[in-house]
Amino acid sequence: MLEVTRELAEHISEVARLLENDDEGDASLLRLAGLGVELVPGATAAAVAITAGAQTYTFAVSDARISELHRLQFASGEGPVVETLRYNEARHVPDTSVEGRWQTFCRAVTKAGLHSLVSLPLHTAHRPAGAVALYADCPGAFSGAAHDIALLFAAQGGTAVHNAGMYGACRQLTENLQAALEGRAIIEQAKGVLHAKLAVSPDEAFELVRRYSQNTNQKVRIIAAQLVRGEIDPRQLRGRAV
Repeated sequence: MLEVTRELAEHISEVARLLENDDEGDASLLRLAGLGVELVPGATAAAVAITAGAQTYTFAVSDARISELHRLQFASGEGPVVETLRYNEARHVPDTSVEGRWQTFCRAVTKAGLHSLVSLPLHTAHRPAGAVALYADCPGAFSGAAHDIALLFAAQGGTAVHNAGMYGACRQLTENLQAALEGRAIIEQAKGVLHAKLAVSPDEAFELVRRYSQNTNQKVRIIAAQLVRGEIDPRQLRGRAV
């Protein structure tokens, strides 16, 4: 029978100090996702979603399958992570194959080979700044003590995010995180522009932007913003890249 042992509780409590001395948001949040898989019994995949203004981004995943599943949720506005962030409440799906809520999302989760999940808020101050989603290969993985451990992990993860904001270096981390999120969004828009204008794949579009950035000695996000605003003819990038 699974028990919340003192040793496990001590390991999870250390999560609260995860961000205290880190300068890179990506690495810290990726480690948080990895610890979810390591510390919560039954978890085989995890993701951390962060809110930035009106937008939500999956910023760290331990398994590539999760990125597409979260894009599906955020695009439709329906799913357990969406509701965790919207209502500041946990959402638990014991078996995705028979779940009546969020049926499109749950079918996609089952097709991806995952069969249960729990989504928990990462609290900072009085509202969630994000959520941690834990997935398992088998149904019923997050019941009983495993669910209690997941709750404890999420509480400590939220404390880690909150504590990061209490230090000067970590305030910079938060600003860097916000800038990274905004940069990713504008780059995705620019890739869409190039796909429409030049009929290139998303990977080819990013390579065109990256090479043009190197050739003009400007940052990728600056080039992306200029493309989206129509200040650069997309054909210029193809000319520079070849």
